[in-house]
Amino acid sequence: MRCPRLLAGLAAIALLATACGTGSDGETGTAGKMACGTGKPATGSPITVGAIVTASGGIDFSSATKSAQAYFDCVNAGGGIGGRPVKYLVEDDGLNPQKASELATKLAGNKDVLALVAGSSFVACGVAGPIYQQNNLYDVLAVGVPRDCFESRNIAPVNAGPRISAVAAARYAVEVVGAKKVAQISNRVPNTGDWTQDGVNAYLKSKGMTSAGDVLHDPGIKDAAAVLLEAMRNQPDAILLEDPAPDAAALLKAAQAQGLKDKVTFVCLTPCYDTTFPGQVGSYWEGFVSNSEFTLLDADTPDNKLWRQVMDAYADEKAPRDSFSQGGFLAAKIFVDTMSKVEGTLDRASVGKALVGIKGFRSDMLCTPWYFGDAQRHNANHDTRYVKMQGDGWVKAQDCTPTPDPDLAPILSAEKELGLTD
Repeated sequence: MRCPRLLAGLAAIALLATACGTGSDGETGTAGKMACGTGKPATGSPITVGAIVTASGGIDFSSATKSAQAYFDCVNAGGGIGGRPVKYLVEDDGLNPQKASELATKLAGNKDVLALVAGSSFVACGVAGPIYQQNNLYDVLAVGVPRDCFESRNIAPVNAGPRISAVAAARYAVEVVGAKKVAQISNRVPNTGDWTQDGVNAYLKSKGMTSAGDVLHDPGIKDAAAVLLEAMRNQPDAILLEDPAPDAAALLKAAQAQGLKDKVTFVCLTPCYDTTFPGQVGSYWEGFVSNSEFTLLDADTPDNKLWRQVMDAYADEKAPRDSFSQGGFLAAKIFVDTMSKVEGTLDRASVGKALVGIKGFRSDMLCTPWYFGDAQRHNANHDTRYVKMQGDGWVKAQDCTPTPDPDLAPILSAEKELGLTD
């Protein structure tokens, strides 16, 4: 277990550990209550979980697993799950589907691994989903990216996903700003950029509109000006930035060089909502709007406050404090809270049954209750928020708002019929 930073204070860390641990009697800790765990390190046999993350290969998407590790460290310091520490095996797929398949096979073949928790990969879901299903493994995924993450029986993302975030961004551009011509920029990772843009096009069609241009590029933009020029070819009045934050920042800098702020409304997906992003793009972009799949980063609510405390005490100070870090924390907390209520032996069968049975999980980080459920599609998080840049930070632009993606219809129907959010 990593050593918490000394600046947090030993007394504060000890108090925090009681909020994360579940104690030897299995009683679950609740965010904001500082006396639920034992406050003593867990010493029992480890409960092993794994995760696959894209942390290299041109994209570093590891903030979720770093946050989950921090939470597990806090849980372990506070007594673990019934006195048992959580052992976390994190594997980097390097943006390589073949490697992701090998890692999924490796994790599935390790009989100590009882579940997957808080992963965030651009390429793993499509190859890993069938492997998990064959091996009775279930994945509480922090950040689903490609379509496969949301269309696997054994994977349920905590986040809303790029398609929902993109449709939400399009809704803001059209219904709040009044855009008439919307263009999109995204990467061509299979089943990611194209699937995301298809969602926006379906929404635009429902409004009697068509896209002003769909641009796909290789991950890791090398020439932002050229990509932006292609997006501007039909003179859109709004452009959706559907990339990781570094690419979005490069595009905004290119747009600033061309003086486009007063001519085009730029709206970003959740990746832009990072505490460091305003400093990356500068004051020129005051008022710039981003979608947010979770609550505001500085929200003073119990779960969100606990996330920040855990990050300050147990994570490296350079670890991102972004929306996907929130997702990693929340996925880990869902797992710990659920396992603390399981009676009897924890094995793949009992853990899988418990995870599939999750419904109505409430957190102030989410707009609506989260559930896993026994279905081929999973997209429990589909109401999102919006934030805008102000000074060197962000403020709320719009609170929880349903996302008008026509593809959500069967999921909304199932939620109502099965009472999954009750």
